[in-house]
Amino acid sequence: MASITVRYLVGAALVLLAGAVWMWPASTARAAGPVLQWHEIVSEFPDGFRVKARATSDSAITSIQLRLRIGQQVTHAYDYLDYSPGKLAEGELFWRTNTGSRYIAPGTIIRYTFEIEDSAGQSLTTKLQEFVYFDARFVDDEGNSRWQELSDGAVTVAYKGPVKKRAEEVLRTITETLDKMIPIMGPESVEEPIRVTMYNNVKEMLEALPPKSAAISRELITEGQAFVEYGTLLVLGGGRLALGTASHEVMHIITHRVGASVIRRVPSWLSEGLSEFANVDPGYAYDIALDFAIETDRLLPHVYMPVMPGDPENVIIFYGQAKSIVRMMIGVFGPEKMRQFMANLKTGKNMDDSLIDVYGVDRAGLDAMWRTSIGAEVLDVTSRRAVRPTAVPQRVPLLYSLTPQAQSEVVGDQAAEPTPTPTSTPEPEPTPTPIPTPTPDPTASPVPEAAVAAPTEAAPTTAPASQSEPQQTGSGGSACNPSPGGGPTDLGFLALFVGLAGLGLRRKRRG
Repeated sequence: MASITVRYLVGAALVLLAGAVWMWPASTARAAGPVLQWHEIVSEFPDGFRVKARATSDSAITSIQLRLRIGQQVTHAYDYLDYSPGKLAEGELFWRTNTGSRYIAPGTIIRYTFEIEDSAGQSLTTKLQEFVYFDARFVDDEGNSRWQELSDGAVTVAYKGPVKKRAEEVLRTITETLDKMIPIMGPESVEEPIRVTMYNNVKEMLEALPPKSAAISRELITEGQAFVEYGTLLVLGGGRLALGTASHEVMHIITHRVGASVIRRVPSWLSEGLSEFANVDPGYAYDIALDFAIETDRLLPHVYMPVMPGDPENVIIFYGQAKSIVRMMIGVFGPEKMRQFMANLKTGKNMDDSLIDVYGVDRAGLDAMWRTSIGAEVLDVTSRRAVRPTAVPQRVPLLYSLTPQAQSEVVGDQAAEPTPTPTSTPEPEPTPTPIPTPTPDPTASPVPEAAVAAPTEAAPTTAPASQSEPQQTGSGGSACNPSPGGGPTDLGFLALFVGLAGLGLRRKRRG
């Protein structure tokens, strides 16, 4: 009897509960929030990429936002899709990349999410997805991409046409470079993917470069270019220096990852030095240029130079010096010290403090150590400080007046007495003429020789031992390559032949 009573009570409770749920007011049920039904992203390189999406909600959609992380940049970009308002919203957005400031290199991985909101205040953030912004100029008759890919670990090489063997050589060269440098730079340097797009001829390559770079390089052959913030590399597969270029340029990506901070870039001498040290297919031009500079006393104060010099001969000397000093740092102090040094730079410390923490010397000490190791004279940094020119005396300008006045006095060490104006007999009806301000004395004081040094012998921008180097802001890119927003042009390989020709002529004259 007790058992029957319990079953009866349980059954009754279930019936009451079901009735309560059935009678609950429909208005209190939570409305369904936004849902992303469908989307697509289509590359239209070099102009940009097109985004389409469809979203629904029980309330009217109020915004559809696209958030992007381009390559390996720390910051995000975003924009809103244009859409038809309502509970069913279809939107579209065209993201332009055909200007210098908005350029994105082909092959770049772009990660994205959608953020959708409705009029009821409900929102949706989709999961992170990614797509590869490939060069859409090369498609078949059906609109399918002609690009094929080879991968090894973190590295992927995209190629097209019957050049698979060359793509394999490029891939192998890059992986050999990374295998060589991972013990020095650390395994974290290859945690993010590296994308390589290989072009078959110069025309294809130039049209894929940023607008400014393409215009500058039309008369020159660009063998390769790294976009360090994107983790992307473009290589001219048919170029004679393709393998060495790929090895050199991929190291710029690694150096940026492990050494660049949000307030400072890795200085040019260190970035270029590491890239040439890592090069598994190097040439001999830089070593020859360094020997020439030692013999002719043309060594540059490269550890103090914020950027590479503009003269082609000095560019090659700069590369030779950068490679030599990095080779000394790793050979004498070991790989672990270099890894610690790069980690210091990554925190935002300036160059001198980072060097002292790890190597016990500042830039002046490091430069002296390197010059001694190659048998060159140590740079006298005290005599290379910038000298302010002697002030030139200036006259004090007077106000315009209709009455003749005395000449203005000269201010300074060479001040002169006022010169009285001769008295003249006034005409019956004089024509007023304003007295112009006298011009300064054109004779200038002698300028010290140190104040007019030639560009290649420019004084250091900072005091080597007591002051830190100028703070370099911005994300920046490879030291020898244009950054996405436009930066210094890659002069390493472009100036190679011009510089060598000049150096050869000088050596003949000396002979």
